[in-house]
Amino acid sequence: MMSEDMTVVLAREGHPEAFRRLYESHREQVFRTAYRYSRSVQDAEDIMQETFIKAFSRIRTFDFRASSTFSGWLVSICINAAIDHLRRGERRAEKKRISLSGLPREVAAANPSPEDAEVRRQALERIRGALGVLSPAQRVVFDMRYDRHMDVKDIAGCLRLSESNVKTQLFRSLKKLRRTLEPQGG
Repeated sequence: MMSEDMTVVLAREGHPEAFRRLYESHREQVFRTAYRYSRSVQDAEDIMQETFIKAFSRIRTFDFRASSTFSGWLVSICINAAIDHLRRGERRAEKKRISLSGLPREVAAANPSPEDAEVRRQALERIRGALGVLSPAQRVVFDMRYDRHMDVKDIAGCLRLSESNVKTQLFRSLKKLRRTLEPQGG
């Protein structure tokens, strides 16, 4: 079996079988990443297609020294394609304002009752719904930091942004979310 690096080299030289192997070995990861941001199977498929088209048309620019892995390079293309897709506003859900007043004030117990588990589930759903106030770029950065638990340096590298830009996006995201989730009218 051929190593991934060798497959990338062959794909850079234009071998169709190498392109197929790369597609087959990475399509599930790319689809999951696209779905994570689009929350729609159809949109995720569109983003995945766009990702592979961009990646294969730019494969000659892939630099083994600059990118840690082909997979990381491909995921960064996917994330940028997802951001572009969200910016275009395709199938974007209506933004809603949500209040923190309905959220539980206590930390959940280790073995929550069914009622507590339901309150927590609803709270998380409301918070996820509030993410709609963020710009596509802010949503991606916020998700990478707080859902995937990536550090600022890794986010910056993946998205090809400066660390200060990532920190600014996170600050603005948190500010928007606080404004959206705070109780209305005092």
